[in-house]
Amino acid sequence: MGVPSITSDISFIDLNFCDTPRAIATGIYTSAAGVALIDPGPGSCVDTLRGDLARQGIAVKDIQSILLTHVHLDHAGVTGLLVKDNPAIKVFVHEKGAPHVIDPSKLVNSANQLWGVEGVARLWGPVLPVPDSNMTVLRGGERITAASRTFDVQYTPGHASHHVSFFDDAAGIAWVGDTGGIRFGPTLFTLPPTPPPDIDLEAWAGSLAKIRAWKPETLFITHFGPYRGASAHLDRFEASLGEVAAMARRALEGDEPEAMKYAKFRSEIEGYIRRSVPETEVGPMECVGPMEFNWRGLARYWRTRAAPAAR
Repeated sequence: MGVPSITSDISFIDLNFCDTPRAIATGIYTSAAGVALIDPGPGSCVDTLRGDLARQGIAVKDIQSILLTHVHLDHAGVTGLLVKDNPAIKVFVHEKGAPHVIDPSKLVNSANQLWGVEGVARLWGPVLPVPDSNMTVLRGGERITAASRTFDVQYTPGHASHHVSFFDDAAGIAWVGDTGGIRFGPTLFTLPPTPPPDIDLEAWAGSLAKIRAWKPETLFITHFGPYRGASAHLDRFEASLGEVAAMARRALEGDEPEAMKYAKFRSEIEGYIRRSVPETEVGPMECVGPMEFNWRGLARYWRTRAAPAAR
């Protein structure tokens, strides 16, 4: 099976996360100056990553740059392993995420609370630190060069407080990580990934406006892949974000136990998904966007917003 190509020098890898096709994608730019990866994925997929790169004639020593949309383990966990093998790699990451790439212990400890130590090892694999000297810290508004391409950078929080997006104007591609939601097929349906603790709907709306201002032709989302018709995708995602957030808000009303509130949310969102997409697209959604975590993030958002009024 060939590696999917976008242009002659831009492609991507399906990391087959947890034996689930089309769950996590890594972007690849090739040039005479070297290779750039965008969101290289978790350490658990390092063998798949290396193997698919090798099929393109790329070794880890050829990687010049890694661009991270954010530091969640499904996007960035393998970075330290790659830098260990090739200490010349330059890592681009937002200033709020950089400390967790340099010292991932807090990130891993937080993951342990969600999945347990064995679960983290199985799902995400080893997470190694990246030396500070390898880091290029971003704030948003920069123009950077990687693999002989120029990328505009914007700070795009909402899903994560340390999220950035990258725009390749020459190719018309915006690499938006999780800011553009998750989508697994041709159906124009996107679902917001809303894990705790950083969900901020107002910030997310501002981030979508920044992406629109680029006027991209194609959005590349890590879960999963490139989609032309960027404007229509963003319209549908913005609607979905509001609809799913409203489901969580409704579920929080009343005095039921937390488990019942979550069950109400899950029932409504499962119906919402299945009315919109075929069953073949449901599996990857649950793989990379577990409903319980989406619930926790939105519940935390609404409760935090309500807290000042309660005092």
